[in-house]
Formats: sequence, C-alpha cells, structure tokens
Amino acid sequence: MSSRTWPQIGGRTTGEDLIRALEESRAGVLITGASGSGKSYLTSLLTKEIRGDAYIVVLRASAGLTASPYGALNVLLRDLDSQFLSHPALVLSALTALLTARAEGKPVYLVIENAGDVDEFAGAVISQLARNGTAGLILTCTDPQRLGSELSRLCTDGYLARIELEPLPLPDAIAWLEASLGGRISASAAHEFWTASGGNPHYLKMLAGELVDSGALAVRDGVWVLTATDRPHGPAITDLVVTRLGKVGPGERMAMEVVSLAGTVPLEALLAIALPDDVDALEKRGILVVDDSLPRTVGMQNQLLRDVIRANIPTGRSSDLRRRFCEAVEPALMHPALRVALAAWALECGSPLTEAEALHAAAIANTRADYPLALRLVRSVPGHSRSAAAVAEETTALAALGAVSEARSVLQQYREQAGGSADSNGADTLSSADTLRFQLAEAAVLQSDRATMDQAAERLRHVRKMLDGDLMPGDVAPAGVPQGMHGGPDAERALREELVLAEARVAGHLGRYAEAAALLEDALQDFETHGPEFRFMAGSLLCEAWALTGRQAEAADMAGQLLADGRNPMVSAAAAWSAAGRLRFALLLAGCWEDSASMLQPHWDSPLPAGQPFPASFDLALAVLRCLQGRAHEGLESLVPLIGQLRVRDDEGILGVATAAAAYASALQGEPDRAGSYLAQKRPGPARPGRPMEWLTAYFTILAVDGVDRPQAAGDALMRLADDDHAAGNHGLEVLALSTAVRLGRPAAASRLLETALRCDGDFAGLCAAYANAVLARDVAQQVAVAQLAQDLQHDRFAFDVAEAVIRGAHALEDRALLLQARRIAETCRHRMRAPEDTVQQEDRITARELEIATLAARGHSNKAIAARLHLSVRTVEGHLYQIYGKLKIVERSELPFALGLAEGNQQ
Repeated sequence: MSSRTWPQIGGRTTGEDLIRALEESRAGVLITGASGSGKSYLTSLLTKEIRGDAYIVVLRASAGLTASPYGALNVLLRDLDSQFLSHPALVLSALTALLTARAEGKPVYLVIENAGDVDEFAGAVISQLARNGTAGLILTCTDPQRLGSELSRLCTDGYLARIELEPLPLPDAIAWLEASLGGRISASAAHEFWTASGGNPHYLKMLAGELVDSGALAVRDGVWVLTATDRPHGPAITDLVVTRLGKVGPGERMAMEVVSLAGTVPLEALLAIALPDDVDALEKRGILVVDDSLPRTVGMQNQLLRDVIRANIPTGRSSDLRRRFCEAVEPALMHPALRVALAAWALECGSPLTEAEALHAAAIANTRADYPLALRLVRSVPGHSRSAAAVAEETTALAALGAVSEARSVLQQYREQAGGSADSNGADTLSSADTLRFQLAEAAVLQSDRATMDQAAERLRHVRKMLDGDLMPGDVAPAGVPQGMHGGPDAERALREELVLAEARVAGHLGRYAEAAALLEDALQDFETHGPEFRFMAGSLLCEAWALTGRQAEAADMAGQLLADGRNPMVSAAAAWSAAGRLRFALLLAGCWEDSASMLQPHWDSPLPAGQPFPASFDLALAVLRCLQGRAHEGLESLVPLIGQLRVRDDEGILGVATAAAAYASALQGEPDRAGSYLAQKRPGPARPGRPMEWLTAYFTILAVDGVDRPQAAGDALMRLADDDHAAGNHGLEVLALSTAVRLGRPAAASRLLETALRCDGDFAGLCAAYANAVLARDVAQQVAVAQLAQDLQHDRFAFDVAEAVIRGAHALEDRALLLQARRIAETCRHRMRAPEDTVQQEDRITARELEIATLAARGHSNKAIAARLHLSVRTVEGHLYQIYGKLKIVERSELPFALGLAEGNQQ
C-alpha cells in the first residue's frame, strides 16, 4: 500500500486554481489547513507549474529559528555581509538587490512553509518585499492566528489570497479511497476511516495503508471491507503524531492527555486543572475542538490523535491525571458520559473503583450501547456473580452482544448460588432499584428468542406494576420484585426509561406497533423529566411505530423535530447512529422518500465503542429506497459494498434485507441468475431484527422471485403479506403491499387499498387513495393524474407502472393528449430508473431516421421537400410517416409538434 499512487483529491483546489489565485492576487497566496491537510502537496503543485517562468526561493521556517533575528531568511542572508544585518532597512535593500539580480528579469516568488514560525524581523522584511513588488509570496500555515503582525497585516490589507483546506467531506473521502484502492469500499470501512482521521487526507492515507498492510482491510467479493474493528494503527502513524505533538509545552500536553483519556469533557471541568491559554493554543492549532453547545465541551480533533496520545501515556501519569481531574471537577458537571469515561479510565490505569461506581458506570455503558465496556466494568467487581445488580448489567450486555446462551448461564448460576430464587439475598441486601433492574435484564434475555418473546412481555408488565405500585393481591410477581420503590428519583427515572424502551421494542417484535406508540407517546409527554438520549431513542421508536401504523404525517413531523435538534454531546454516537437508521427507515416506510433520501448522516463528536462497527442500517435505508423507486442501478451501487461488509459482520441482522433488495434490483435489470444468486446467499441474522426488516425482506423476495415474470403469483403473495399486517394493525405496511399488488394487476384489491389508505395520513396515503379511486372508476384521466403525482413524490416505479397501464390500454383511449402525457411520464421514469425495455416497447420506439422525418414534418415541410432534402422517394417518406403516426398514437400531421417532444426525449 505504501507504494500505491494516490490520485489528486477530487473537488479540491487544483494547481490551475492556485495559479489563477496567484495571478489575481496583489502579492501571493496563503494556504492554511490542519497538519496533513495537503498544504505541502498543493505548494509543490504550484511551484512545479510556475518553475519555468519564475525564480523561486524556498524558505522553511521553524520554531527553532524564531529566536534568531531573520532566522527564516538564513538561506538568503548567508550570502550577504554581516553589516547589512544591523537594521531591517539595510536587510530589505540588500535582499531586493540580491533577488533582482538572481531572477534575471523573471518574477520572484518566496515559498515559505510554516509561516507561523517566521520571526518578527524576517516577517517585516518579507512583508515589504511583497508590498514593493519585489517578490510574490506562497505561504503555508496551520493556524493563521499564529502569523506575525506584519504577515498577518498582508492578509487583512488584501495582498494575499487565502486558500483554506477543510477536512474532506465523507463523499470526497470515499471517492479518493476508492480511486486509490482500485475498487469499491464498504460504507462501514469508509465511515471508520473518515471518523478516525477527522477527514484529514494524510491520516486517511496512512490509516488505509497500514490497515491494508495488516490485513484488517481486505477484498471480499470484490469489495474492500474491514475484517477487524478495533481501530488498529501502526508505528508510522504513532511516530507522526508523536513528532507533531512533541513541541507542545507541559501545560498543553496535560490538557491534551486529559481530553484523550476522558473523551469529550465539559470546558469548565478542563479549565479547572488546565490554563485557559494552553487550551486556547491547542484549539487554535486544531488539536482540541471546542463545541458551542451548552454546556460547552472539548474533544480531540480526531480519533487517531486521541488513540495515539492515550497509548503513549505511562500508567502512573495516567493515574495521577485522573486523580487531579476527579478532585477538580464539580459534581454538577459529571454528566453520564463523563462518569462512564472516568470509570473506563480507572480500568486502564489501575485506579480503584468502588462496587457502586463500577456498577453505576456499567449501567450507563449499557444504556449508551457500549456493551464490551459494561462487561469489563462488571467483571472488575470482586464476587460480581453473587450480586443481582452486577448480574443484571452483565446479562444485559451479553444479550445485546448476541451471547444469549452465556447470558442464560450467568442467570442460572446466580439463581443456584442464591438458593433457587433471585430474591434469596433478602430485601435487606437488595434495593428495589437493583431488583427491578435484574428483572429488566431477565426480560432482555427472554426477548432475544422469538419463542420467549411473550414471556418477556409478561415480565415487563409485572415490572411496570411494581414501579406504579399496582400489584393486586391476586397478582404473582416475578421472583425478586419487592413492594415499594427505594433508590431515589434518579434511579426510578432511569428504570422507567429503560422499561419504556424495552416495552416498545418487545411490542414491536410482536408486531403490536399501536401498543408501542401508545407507550412512547405517554412517556414523551413528560418532556422535561427525560434526558436527551432517551428522548432521541424513544422519539425514533415512536416515528417507526407511527409510520407502520399509518400515522405517516405525524412520523414525518416527529422525525423533522428530532433531526432539527442537531447533535447533542449527551447523546452517545451508538445511540445516534441507531436512532438515525431507524428514522431513515421510518421516513421510507411512511412514503416520505425525498425526506429519507436527503437525511444527513449522523456526525457525533464521541466515537463508537471500541470494536463496534458503524451501524449499516442508515446506509442500507438509502439503498432500499432506491430499489423501491425502481432505480436498480443506484440501489446496487450501494448494496454491493454493503453486502460485502455485512458478510464479515452483521450485528444488526440486516443482511437478509440487503440481499433481498439486491435480488429485486437484479431482477429489474433483467438479470434473473444474479437475482437467484443473491436470494441463495441469504442467511438468518439475529433472532429479532424487527418487523420493518422482516417485512422488507419478504416484500423484496416476493418481487425478486415473481414480480417480473409472474405478477399474478407476486400479487397473491403480497395480499397474504397485507393480511398479516391488517391483523396486526400495521396499516402503513398494509398500504404499501396493497398498492404494489394493485399495480401488478390485482384491480379487485383497489377497494381494500382505498379503505386502508383512508386509515392512514400523509402524502403517500393520499397518493394510494387517489390511485384506488382512479382504478375503481376506470378513469384514465385520474390515472394519469396519479402517475404525475407519484412522479412528483419521487415514487418512480409507482408512476411508471400506472403510466404503462394507461399506455397498454391505449387502443380504447380517444384522448391523445392523455396518452402522450402518460408516455412522457413513463419515459421520464424509465430514464431515471434506467429500466430495460421489452421487445414490444422497443418496437414501439421511433428510429433516428423516423425522428428526422417527423421533425421536418412538424416544422411544416411537405413530403416532397422532405424527400428531396433526405434523398428519399416521396413514397418512402409517406411510409415512414405512417409508421410514426402509429408509434406516437396520433392520427394526423398537426399532432406531430405536440408529440415530438416525447420523441426527442426518447433519444439517448
């Protein structure tokens, strides 16, 4: 990989751009950006372009030279008599003469890297050389605020054109990686690189190279995928980072180390042990990033910096820094994310943690989906297997990681040690909060298996009765659930939040989304009580429930509100990605396809838990959307690399959806063998991927197997799918299945489609209702209007199917304008879908020669004039026009100008 040629980054400043900026500026350019952003690369491009026509002097400033007057100019001054150094005016005069003589009439350019390290004496001389026109400047600088006063004034006075190199956006980073690797790269791998590097091109290149060399990034089925997710980085990156940070002062180093060890910390907490000037200096250099949220927080520029700094802190120093930080930070600033970070820090440096601290942090880690850390914290507690609170956190983490058998064993071992029941320790040794937490953990294990999902729901009902104090004398509580609630309001709030999320998930797995919606709506009424992470997770689950039950407009509104809140440092990256994927699928299933497609990816400052791959559901949602639109080529472009990565690791259980969608896309492209191959590769994922994933897998499988060649069979299968969702009250899914069945040739289902659509709301429900009415009325004008509406809503396949049905019935259609509108809609959608045509459709298209004749006829040329112009006989022209009228479904010459817009649009 080290010998691989990396291409120029697309969309970035080019050599031509730099030359233009240089020519248009008064005295040169200033290129700024973080270390590794490509400043040196662009400078070399520029100097290479102008070398033949200019005299170039390369000067390299450094911190070591700042103590020497004119240190940055030593390359030039060594040829001058020492008497000239007595005054800046003499230095300026001598250098002007020297450069003019050496340039021999060519323009002079001074190239100065690290211009922030130019001392004030040299800066004054360089500034005057630029102002009097003796030399143009090409400067690079990491932090413009570190420029000396004279060079800084060149910028403010308009002498220098500033070119700032921002971090690479994710799409540009993916394109650059793929261009160098010579193949597609999975979204998970791209996200991993981009997040770890912070979009810094140099770090991105080094990380990719080291992962390829180590085998952690490898080709599987023609796609570059991550085979390991523990964020490895080799010695080259370590050496680079250590070298770049080697010049910081002791105060700056301490601030960097604290942030690297504690993660994102409140600014006020950091300033309790670090000097403001040190923090400001690190922020100006781009090493620390201060967020503008309230309370203000501080994080590292990128994950690589944080990982390397942490790895190079001795254990003793790490322990001392943790002690000082914990003593200085105010209790009010100890938000949950910081508490769990401090606990993880203690594990790393060997600092003591009390049992209460470890278990509290483990509970937070489980809530934030950092299950490996939760296990480490629990298992650090001596005798943890005898503690109900510890066993609760351990089994919760194991169940979430898919280690269900191990979770059951832990529970069984605890029961045996406790004498056969979870409450054997007695009410004196267990708080109600701990015991209820234990019951929630048991429910989490039960809901990992479809066969015990009803038992999980029953266990959660008892927990709710206990929390609400509603157990009646005849009720039998699960073992270990005591009467009353002890543990304070924070403990009760956390339990209620966990209970609501568990109840909603179980209801969803059982297909009871109306029940889930009612639970979540009630919980979210008390907005102020709950934290931002719960609101985000519960809100995303509510959006999903509303979308599936037909409340699509409300789902879209809720999604908009959640996304408008932006990122919140109190929300973990794992929760953010999980919720974002669910929101995108909710918008998709609600028919809000434009909103789903335009939804921005999550960008959280906190990293995902170590070893956890980026969730693929967010990217899968867009690929599935393209397939639903009929844009098979776009869907496959995303699905192929995604499937390659999921075959390595599929924590979310979505490989079945991805392969079924790819099979359908292949069938749409006329590749049945490829479709069959994808269907054969499907394998079951985790036991509970959820109804939306199960539904989409079934839906795409039906269409891939029978949708193209056996529409009647596909229609029957879709009706059975609709029956299941009707019984469960999932009318949002029911309307999707019914609308597809009607379009595949089941007009008898139109009345049921209308009834179901009227139970839903939102634009897609309105589209389905209008379509059902048009089919029931057999009204062609209404059908064409429906096709136009579907096209406007980005439902290309829907619009295409309806328009094609109108065209197929054209023999009974007298209104030619409607026919032409239908053909325009069909052809527009065909173009967007890149759909292949069948033989009949191909025969119905006019040829290039026919288009030429039709165009001349539409412009008023007679048959004789056309024949003479094209060197044809009049009879041949008449024959072509006869064929053209038939293909365009017109009867006379006067209709040609109107119809020809369609014909011209057909020619690719």
